[in-house]
Amino acid sequence: TGVVVAAGGAAGPGATGQKRKVEEECGEPSKCSPAGKKRPQSEGSLLLAEDESFFNKNASELMAMEDSLLSTGSKSVIPVHESEDMFADSDEETGVTAPPAQPKESTPRLRKTPSRTRRASTATAASPIGKENYGYSTRRRSRVECAGAADKVNNDKSLPLGETTPHSTRKSLSRQQSKLSATPSNTSQTDRSVSLTPCGTPSQHKSASITQASTNSESQGLCSMPLSLLNVRERVLQSTPKQTQPNRLLQQNKDDSYVNEHVVNVKKDRGPFYGLPLRVQQLYREKGIKELFPWQIQCLTSKAVQNKNNLLYSLPTSGGKTLVAEIIMLQEMLCYRKNCIFVLPYVSLVQEKIRSLSPFALDLGFYLEEYAGPKGRFPPQKRRVKKSLFICTIEKAHALLNSLVVEKRIHEVGLVVIDEVHMIGENNGRGANLESFITKIKYINSEAKEQTVGKGTAGSNHEKPSEMIQIISMSATVGNLKELSIFLESELYTDSWRPVQLYEYIKVGQDIHKVQINEAEQFQFVRKLSIANCTQDVKSRDGDFVTNLILEVFPAHSCLVFCDTKRRCENVSLMICEVLHMLGNTERIGGHCSEEKEVLIESLKQEGSGFMCPKLEKTLRYGVAYHHSGLTMDERKLIEEGYLSGTIGVLCCTSTLAAGVNLPARRVIIRSPFMGRSQLTHTQYKQMTGRAGRAGLDTHGEAFLMVKPHEVKRVESVVTSPVEHCMTTLHLQGNTGLATLILNSLFLGIISTPAQAKAILEMTLMNLQSKKLSVDTGAALQTALDLLLENKLISLADSGGWTQEATQQTCHLTTPMKPTRLGRAAIQGNVPLNLAGRLYKDLKNARPHLAVDTPLHLLYLVTPYDLTETIYYTASIYYKIFMKLDESELQVARVLGIHEGVITALMTCGQVSKAVKPALARFYLTLVLLDLWNAVPIHEVANKFDVSRGEAQNLMTSAASFASSVLHFCDEIEEFWAYQELLEPFVKRLAHCCTPDLLPLLELPGVKAGRARQLLAAGYSTIQAISRSDPKDLVARVEHLPFKTAKAIVQSAQLLLIDKAEALHDEAEILLNPM
Repeated sequence: TGVVVAAGGAAGPGATGQKRKVEEECGEPSKCSPAGKKRPQSEGSLLLAEDESFFNKNASELMAMEDSLLSTGSKSVIPVHESEDMFADSDEETGVTAPPAQPKESTPRLRKTPSRTRRASTATAASPIGKENYGYSTRRRSRVECAGAADKVNNDKSLPLGETTPHSTRKSLSRQQSKLSATPSNTSQTDRSVSLTPCGTPSQHKSASITQASTNSESQGLCSMPLSLLNVRERVLQSTPKQTQPNRLLQQNKDDSYVNEHVVNVKKDRGPFYGLPLRVQQLYREKGIKELFPWQIQCLTSKAVQNKNNLLYSLPTSGGKTLVAEIIMLQEMLCYRKNCIFVLPYVSLVQEKIRSLSPFALDLGFYLEEYAGPKGRFPPQKRRVKKSLFICTIEKAHALLNSLVVEKRIHEVGLVVIDEVHMIGENNGRGANLESFITKIKYINSEAKEQTVGKGTAGSNHEKPSEMIQIISMSATVGNLKELSIFLESELYTDSWRPVQLYEYIKVGQDIHKVQINEAEQFQFVRKLSIANCTQDVKSRDGDFVTNLILEVFPAHSCLVFCDTKRRCENVSLMICEVLHMLGNTERIGGHCSEEKEVLIESLKQEGSGFMCPKLEKTLRYGVAYHHSGLTMDERKLIEEGYLSGTIGVLCCTSTLAAGVNLPARRVIIRSPFMGRSQLTHTQYKQMTGRAGRAGLDTHGEAFLMVKPHEVKRVESVVTSPVEHCMTTLHLQGNTGLATLILNSLFLGIISTPAQAKAILEMTLMNLQSKKLSVDTGAALQTALDLLLENKLISLADSGGWTQEATQQTCHLTTPMKPTRLGRAAIQGNVPLNLAGRLYKDLKNARPHLAVDTPLHLLYLVTPYDLTETIYYTASIYYKIFMKLDESELQVARVLGIHEGVITALMTCGQVSKAVKPALARFYLTLVLLDLWNAVPIHEVANKFDVSRGEAQNLMTSAASFASSVLHFCDEIEEFWAYQELLEPFVKRLAHCCTPDLLPLLELPGVKAGRARQLLAAGYSTIQAISRSDPKDLVARVEHLPFKTAKAIVQSAQLLLIDKAEALHDEAEILLNPM
C-alpha cells in the first residue's frame, strides 16, 4: 500500500466502466433515464456515450457539430443567461442565476456568436425556465450520484491512460450548472467553480431532480444537446470524480480551486489529461503506454503535486517512476510556464531521454536541451515564449545552475527533477556533487521565501511562492527514505508495487531454492534442475548448467545473465552458443528471427566501418550477445534495440546495465554473488533482480542467484539483509566536497562570510547525519576553509594574507570572503578543486612553447587526468608507437619531458623517474586521441593501443567534455586568451573525431559517425535536408535503417532546426526589445 504524507485523490474507471457501473448501481432503467427510455447515442453524454469515435474528435470538429445543430433549427437549445459566456477566457467572470419565478430578468447574451444568442432567447421564451433547468439538473444529478457511487479505484488493476477521476470539472461547466439551476444561489463564486451540481442544498435538489426525472419529458430534449455547447474541452474528459466518502462531490469546498485530479490550478489548466492537452495522452499511447498504474495516479493526484511542494517517491526497479516525472515536467512547462531541469546519472540515459521526448517537444512546443559530455551552453539561450527542458548529467546540472544564478535568471526555472537521488551516497565525487547541487537549491529557496514574506506577498495556502524551485526526486529503495525526505524537504511516497510479480530463487548445484524473506526457512527447496539431456562433454563445458536454466524460457522469452567481469560476459556468451550446438538446438534457435539477426549483424558492421567483433558475430546467430562498457555506444545501442525487439533473446552483461537503460527480461540469472573482487551489495542485487518481469508482456518475472554450496550462508546477507542506507560523502576525502560547496556558494554570491557558510552547511545531509557518522561539523567547516585558502581558491576581503596562519589570526564568523581568480575559474570550468592548480600550471607552462603545427599539444592539455588511473600501457607497445612519431610530435613530447631516453629506459628496465610518470601515462592517452582525431577507425585504434573499443570511445568523449571545462576555465583567466580562441572550435570536433563534413549531422541526438556516413552517402548532408524528408525515404535510401530510427532522426532534425530558427528570432527580439 502506498504511503504519502499528504493524502491526494485517486482515479477511477473510464467511460465504459462507468456506464456498466451506472447500470449496476441504478438497477432499474428509470432511475438513470427518465421514463425508463434508453438514451440515444447522439446525446453526446460522456459518461454514457456508446460511440467511442465521438471522443476522438478534435475541438474544431466538435464546434462544427455544434454549428450544424444550431443551423438546422434544433429545438433542444439550452437557454443562456445574461451572466454567461461559454467562450469567455476570464477566470474572474461572475454572475448569479435568477430564480425560476423571474425568467425575464435573464437576458441572453453571447458576444462572439450573436446568432446563437437569438436562438437562446427564443428558447427561453418558448419554454418555462424552471422546467428546463430542472430537466438539466435531473440528468446531471442522477449522473453524478450514480457514477459517483460506482467510481472507486481498484488497486489491483491498472487504469486506462487518461481515464482519471478529477475532483471537479471545468469552472465553466460548473458555472453553467449553477445558472441553469431552478434554486437561487447564495454561494460565492469559488463555490460555484467547483460544484458539479446546481446550487442549493443537496436534499432539496435531490427530491426535485428525482421528481422531474420521472414526470418531465421535456428534459429529454435538453439533455440530448452535445456538451460542447457548455464547454468544448469538457466533452473529451473521460472520467468522473471519485468520491472517497458518500456524496463528497455534493459538498461545497471554498478553498478548492483545482481541477484534473487536484493537479493544476484552474487558472493554469490547459486540458483534460492532468491539466495537459489531450495530445499528451495520445503521444503516450503512440509510445505503447495505454494505462497508468494505480500508484502513478496516486502520485499525480497527491497534495504535493497540487500545491507544487517537493516530492520524493521510491519504488522498486521497473515500476514506472520516470513517467510520473515526465507528466509533472510537462505541467511545469505548459501550465505554469517555467523551465525544468531533469538530472540523470549517466550520459547514455540523457541521450536516451532526449530521443524519447523529441516527439513531445515537437508537438507541444517546448525546447529539449542536452547537457551531457561536451554538449551544453552556459548560460543557456534566453527564450521569450517557449520553455526549455534541460536534460543533464549531475555535473552539467551543477554548472547550469551556477550559470543561471550568476546571470540572475534562476527565476526562469520552476522545477528540478532528480532521478536516482540515492546516488548522493556514491563515494566517487558524484555523490558530493549531487548533495551540493540540492543544498544550493534549498538555500536559494529559503532566500526566495524570506523575500516573499518580507514583501508581504506570500502565496495562498495551496501554493508555495512562485519564485521557489520545486524538487521532485526519484529513488530506488533505500533504508533511510524518511531521513532523505527530510533533507530534500519533501513529502514522501513509497510503495513496494511492481508491474508483475517477482519470484526469487538461489541455485545450488542442481537444487533450486525459493527465497522467502519473511519466513523462518529463508531458502525453501522447490525442485531440481533437469539435466537429463546433458552429455559428459556438455557438463565439462557448462559445469554450472547455465544453459539448461536459460533453455527453460528461451527462445520464447528473454533472459539476462549478469557476469562479474567484461571478459566473463564474452566467454559465457560463447559457451552458451557452444552448448546449444552440442544439445542439437542450432536449427531451432538459429532459425528464430533469422532475417532480423542478419540485418542486425549488417548494421553493426556498418557502424564499425566494416568491422565487427568475431565473437559477437558468432553469438548473434544464436540470438545471444554480450553487453558491457568495452563496446562502443553505437554497438551497445544496436544490441539494446535488438534485445527489445526480440531478435536477441539472451544477453550476458555486467552489473552496470542494471543501473542504466531499462532492459527487462522474463528471467534474470546472476552467475556469482561477487562482482569482480567485491561481494554484491543488497542494493546491487535488487537492481539486477528488478529487471525480471516485463510489464504488459510477462505474467511474472524470475531471478536466479547461482551460488556454490559453501557460499549459501554468505549470500544470506546479499538476498535477505535490510536495504542499505544512503549516507553523505561531503566529509570524505578531506572535506573536499564541503569545500567545493562553499566555493560554489561564494562564487554565486549567495554567501560571503563563514557564518553564512555555516548556515548553508546546516542544510546539508551531512549535517543531518553528523551524529550518526560522528562528524564534527564545526571542525569540518574549518578544514574546508583551510583547504580553500591553502590552494589559493579564496581570499579574505580585509586581508592580503594567503597563508593558513594569517587566516587563523584574522578570519572570524563575520569576516568577508571572496573567490580568487583561480577559484572562479575552477567553478566556471567545473574542475575538481584538487586539479585546479595543476591545470593552471600545465596551461601556464605550455603557453611559451605551444605547438600549433600539430594538434598533439592541445590534445595533451585536454586529456583527462583521472583516466590515467584506469587505462594502462605496456612498455613494448609504447616504445613502438613513440618511435613512429614525426618530428613535430616528438618536439611536443620533449617539451613535456618525455624524450627518447625515457622511452628506452621504460623498454629496457621498466623504470622511469617518479616526476615524469604522470606525464608519461597522460601522453599515452594523448597518442590514442591523436589517432582518433585523425579519423582512424576506432577498432584499429583499440587494437593498436591494446584497449577495448569502449575504452577508446570513452576516452574521446571524456576528453571532449574536459576540453569544454578547460575552455570555460580559461574564460575566467585573461592571460589564457589564446586558449579561448583555439579551444572553441577544437571542442566541437573532438566530440566526434571525424571529418568536418560529418559534423552537422552529428548534432542530431543518437546519430554517431557510422550513421552519419550512411546519411551523407545517401545524399543527406545537412540537417535541413533530413528535416524535409519522409522517414520512408530514409529507410529506402539508407541500408538497414529501421523505420522507428528513421522517424526519430527526422523528428530530431525538425526539432533542432526549429530550435535554431526560434533562438535566432528570440535573440533578435531581445536585442531590439530588451526584457
